[in-house]
Amino acid sequence: MTGEELRILREKRGRTQAEMAALINSLTGRKYDKAKLSKWEGDKERIPPDVAGLLLMASLEGEPANPSRSAVTVALALQKGGVAKTATSICLAYVLARAGRRVLLVDADSQGNATLHAGVPQNDVVRLTREGRTHYHALTGKAAIADVILETSVPNLSLLPSSIALAVAERELQQDQISPSGFMREMLDPVRADFDFIIIDCAPALGMVTMNALTAADYVLIPCQTEAHAIIGLEHLYDTLTNVRRRANPRLEILGIVPTMYNSRLSQDRASLDDIHQLWGETMPIFDPVPRATIYSQAAAGNRVTLDADPGAPGVETYVTIARHLIDIANRAQGAAHAA
Repeated sequence: MTGEELRILREKRGRTQAEMAALINSLTGRKYDKAKLSKWEGDKERIPPDVAGLLLMASLEGEPANPSRSAVTVALALQKGGVAKTATSICLAYVLARAGRRVLLVDADSQGNATLHAGVPQNDVVRLTREGRTHYHALTGKAAIADVILETSVPNLSLLPSSIALAVAERELQQDQISPSGFMREMLDPVRADFDFIIIDCAPALGMVTMNALTAADYVLIPCQTEAHAIIGLEHLYDTLTNVRRRANPRLEILGIVPTMYNSRLSQDRASLDDIHQLWGETMPIFDPVPRATIYSQAAAGNRVTLDADPGAPGVETYVTIARHLIDIANRAQGAAHAA
């Protein structure tokens, strides 16, 4: 965030520099004053990254909220592991929740990384599995989704937890002769009105559970590591999305590509980012890359949401941009519904 952007945000909120300093102090627990704000706005001092991140997320709070909710559903998918799908899913869900939106994060991976990352201890995952209160049980009709959803420590952010049990669903869904890809859509229908956004963290494979997620979603967001193998996987996913739109979900749209784990100092990363733009820049939106940073693995190891642990984590600008785009989509859809 630049000094000019800070000034624009402050004036948009109708605050003096002293009042803006008080807001920042309430967010950070620090003691900044008007003089410090003046230095930041004049670019005489650099805005601390965590302050900039918090202000970027706070900038979404002024966006109009939908008076009646009908969740916009976004699946994050790519059939390659290690491309930061889970980190992207959780950070996006967190930013939307911080903006005052009710968000349901759906862990659709049997590894359950999003569940752990969102703060559910492994022992609790085992207990929930034994009690029949995981994604698998809701997806296969063994439990009502309302009985499975958990509240997280983040206000407005709920979680549909997963565990290794979800792997069994791959076989069970294939045995359905009528609509093997429609289970997740049916599972989510009873709670769509309870949330503004549903974010689905898919497994790194195009199995039945992922196909169900794509059938249930309005949009797909594609985190793609800036390396050759991930780009090849992107081409395969694009062909799959074309088939999903034709056969199961004609409303599915591509929200865009998020280049992830980017290191601008590496020539291979720069070349791969150029390839993404050249191959897909005219086909779909490409967001700014999320840099590689140790805070993501550290937060995951500590069962914390990265942006909760460090609001200034590299890439926060990209997550806020995507969140703002989704809020705009939701508001336009709401406006169109009212006009009709």
